[in-house]
Amino acid sequence: MSNYQKVIRGRDSLGKLREMADKTGIRKPMIIGTEPLIGTLMKKNPWLLSASVFSDFHANPDLADTKAGAALYMKANCDGLISVGGGSSIDTAKTIKARLDTADEEAVIGSKLEGRIQCPHIAIPGTAGTGSEATQTAVMYVNGRKVSLNHISLRPDGVILDASLLDSLPLYHKKSCALDALSQGIESYWSISSTDDSKVHAFLAIIGVLDNLKAYLAGDPHAAEEMLDASYQSGKAIQITRTTAAHAMSYMLTKKLGLAHGHACMITLPVLWEMMQDREEMQEVLKDLSAKMRLGDVRMGPKLLKGILYDLEMEIPPVPDEGILEELACSVNTERLNNHPVKMNGAEIKQAYRRAMTPLRENEKQACLDIWRYYGRES
Repeated sequence: MSNYQKVIRGRDSLGKLREMADKTGIRKPMIIGTEPLIGTLMKKNPWLLSASVFSDFHANPDLADTKAGAALYMKANCDGLISVGGGSSIDTAKTIKARLDTADEEAVIGSKLEGRIQCPHIAIPGTAGTGSEATQTAVMYVNGRKVSLNHISLRPDGVILDASLLDSLPLYHKKSCALDALSQGIESYWSISSTDDSKVHAFLAIIGVLDNLKAYLAGDPHAAEEMLDASYQSGKAIQITRTTAAHAMSYMLTKKLGLAHGHACMITLPVLWEMMQDREEMQEVLKDLSAKMRLGDVRMGPKLLKGILYDLEMEIPPVPDEGILEELACSVNTERLNNHPVKMNGAEIKQAYRRAMTPLRENEKQACLDIWRYYGRES
């Protein structure tokens, strides 16, 4: 499979879907997504009105959901997939493709795929955050356990980046997704798996979010296009490096405390930066990252991130009791920390959770807010 992805950008580029379908060899697609995006997709593409639609999947995708999706694809004699929506829709499409590749469910879970099935996939993100349209990974839950599928054949063949799909998103969802893209960019930049190429994509993701976040949330259409591209760049970055501790620590915060994924990632990210900023082996990468973020000192980075959280009025949960803290720490899959630039043991993970949810003093909070508000003001 080629590493090349066909990409069409621009507001209202959804109308060019037929063109991309022709280029990728899709004549009879199955659509994966939910309303209202499916309705929008068909309104712009009447040729899809007779297409098979699969919407019976959870917001946190479950492997069991995809069995019915694969069966529908086969029954309808489809020849490709079109996913529209957030990471749940795109990851569900990827997993359906994996099921079509092999009937062995354990092979799907273990990503032991042949990768030979002719099932082109066009991904149309309806959020600016996950970057799943750029990656070969998919998150699934198997009997309540999070599993990551990972195979080059699962990377979508085509992508349409149409920022008009973001217009109707709830404000909290816009905020959380933006924080996810920012977190992915930062985590990719400091990952031990980073490369020159991944750092370019990570930089574009980070600056894309920081420079456009306020205007995007205020409804600026150009800023929405920039945010959607920043999200795509964050996906391209983690396609190379994968994520680090903030993502590994986010999943139980979502499950236990009900925080959206990007919100949960940004709760711990500033503290993880603080825990590394005095370590000698981290000086070079953090100075480089801080310079790329146009910050004069590595200590400004976590303050800026906290300032964003406070300015966006994203709730920081109170420190839970010791039992919950222990449960959070034990939930982190240490294998998922392999890309983190420093080793962390259970006590350090627990400490990071505690520090992340400890309220700042008012003067500290104000300093963080001032850094972000100064950073974001027009020159």
